[in-house]
Amino acid sequence: MKYDILNRWTGKVQFTADIDCPESAVHSVKVGLAVLWAFKTGASLDGARLDGANLDGASLIDASLIDASLIDASIIGASLDGARLDRARLDGANLIDANLDGANLVGARLDRARLDGAN
Repeated sequence: MKYDILNRWTGKVQFTADIDCPESAVHSVKVGLAVLWAFKTGASLDGARLDGANLDGASLIDASLIDASLIDASIIGASLDGARLDRARLDGANLIDANLDGANLVGARLDRARLDGAN
């Protein structure tokens, strides 16, 4: 199915992901699959609205998520080594056991974020 990801600032379609899931799948699964599709295909995640994404266990090493909005996202056990999260909104995100080794979090918002066991 085709799934649109919007820009956090403009609300316009930033990219359309070609994901494999049923139309009835919950929003968090669709957004999570769209993020993985974008990462694999080189589509820009900078400034994307990815609120509520399910990225549990995802490998996003060296991903660029500058200015992205990941409010209330589930990122449990994900690998974000070297990721660019400058000015990203991670309010309420669940980053338990996530690997953030070398990640850039300058200016990122982490209000209510769970970082238990994160590296």
